[in-house]
Amino acid sequence: MEERRLLLAVALSLVVLTAYSLLFAPTQPPAAHPSPSPTAVTSEAPQPRPSSSAPAERPPQPTSPAVADARERRVEVQAPDYTVAFTNRGARPVSWTLARYRDSRGAPEEMIPAQGASVRPLDVETGDPAVDARLHEALYVPSAEALAVAVAGPEPQTLRFAWSDGDLAAEKTLSFRATGLVAVSVSVTRNGQPLAARLLWGPGVGNASPEERDVRGYEEPSAVALARRGVEIFTAAKLPPSGQTLDGVRWVGLKSHYFAALFVAPSGAAGAAVRSVTLTAAGDEKPVVAAVAAIDAGGVEPVQLFVGAKDYPTMAKLGHDLEQVVQVGDWIGPIVVALMRLLRWVQGRVGNWGWSIVLLTVLINLAMAPFRHYGIVNGLKMAKLSPEMKAIQERYRKVPLMDPKRQQMQEEVAALYARHGMSMGSQMLVGCLPLLLTMPFLFAFYRVLAVSIELRGAPFLWIPDLAQKDPLYLTPVLMGLSMFVMQKMSPSTLDPAQQRIMMLMPVMLGAMFYAAPAGLNLYWLTANLWSILQQGVSMRLLHPAGARSGRDKRAK
Repeated sequence: MEERRLLLAVALSLVVLTAYSLLFAPTQPPAAHPSPSPTAVTSEAPQPRPSSSAPAERPPQPTSPAVADARERRVEVQAPDYTVAFTNRGARPVSWTLARYRDSRGAPEEMIPAQGASVRPLDVETGDPAVDARLHEALYVPSAEALAVAVAGPEPQTLRFAWSDGDLAAEKTLSFRATGLVAVSVSVTRNGQPLAARLLWGPGVGNASPEERDVRGYEEPSAVALARRGVEIFTAAKLPPSGQTLDGVRWVGLKSHYFAALFVAPSGAAGAAVRSVTLTAAGDEKPVVAAVAAIDAGGVEPVQLFVGAKDYPTMAKLGHDLEQVVQVGDWIGPIVVALMRLLRWVQGRVGNWGWSIVLLTVLINLAMAPFRHYGIVNGLKMAKLSPEMKAIQERYRKVPLMDPKRQQMQEEVAALYARHGMSMGSQMLVGCLPLLLTMPFLFAFYRVLAVSIELRGAPFLWIPDLAQKDPLYLTPVLMGLSMFVMQKMSPSTLDPAQQRIMMLMPVMLGAMFYAAPAGLNLYWLTANLWSILQQGVSMRLLHPAGARSGRDKRAK
């Protein structure tokens, strides 16, 4: 009985559980689908939104719209004194000509070097080679394809280059005036963050002809900077390719014999660097090492750029001490500047640089004529007492310098001077003073002719260019002959052997100056001819009786 009741209870429990499961069945959860991979996302199947608890990484989005030109194009800036042609590839100039100066072919002087190199003028460097390569090859969008700069324009004409590929963006702005400096602003950003930028000029400046390089005294292009210690010059061959850093420069750039390209630092001082680069040689020529200059840019204030001739008065008007790139000298610099102005004044009235050199040389020697006359008088007196002086020196020739008998020699020399109405102290002063007074002016005028760009291309008689060698070599030959005549006419206290050695000086100087600029040879020739004339006049005034007796003997 009990077993039946247990079986009935189990059966009723199963019925109740079965009925409950059928009436109150739980809902099924939705089937889980795998999330699609990034490569499988299409426009028809949008990517599901990530939950806030586990954010998904997004690819970097461009910070600025892409800005790039479709093709390479040429952009020209035309001003009365210069013409600049840019390529929008790298926003760099490919030509910068000066209308007032002509090369050997008669074309406007070109400031952009013709040699190919890894850097070009107005390149921008950030310190990241990959970024720099992209900036150099980028096709910038110019604000205009042609720009005319008028003389009387009140405002500068602005040319803007812009480029961006989304994450990297660059902008270069140049403001031109008819005369003066060019303002250059640079901006480079990556993902909206500004990058440090430097402006470059190089390699070298200008394109000197082989004839110019062959002239004695020609200056190869080199780097130059005005810093705390003054003007510093860096020869390209001595600069390391890795560069030399400069701090606190007022201006930095490159210079050649007659031209320069200089960056003026914003706010009066900036960091800079100079380095060398090897240019590829053509044919059998040797590779050339050229200089490159760079200055920190990218700030609020633009960098000022000078490209032109090393004309001292013009550069002095521009300010920033740019005229110091012209090497007029330290202690003779004021004399050089004064003579430079005087030469220009004479040329403005004569109209020819060659005759101006001749006339100014005569004027300088005329002003120095009294001092030279005293020198000739002193030379005649010394030649008169020379035999007695040599006799005294011969008697004491074997006496040691520290021997007390040397004092007796000095007393005899003093007595000799007294018999001839002369004093040892005053005689030395009279003998050296003319030389001390005249030589600074002669050397200063020599420096004027060496740095004056006005002589470049200036003709004179048979000479087509006073800055080049004399094509017939007449001026160096005549200069040597005139020096020989001067030595023969001058009274001398030297013995015959020493005089024969001195006669070699004209030959040595003639050989030294055969490759010098014709303007310098013309100056020395004119000075020698004046000296011969003054020597003859002074000798006639000092020995009128001897001159008359000489004429009488020739008449007989």
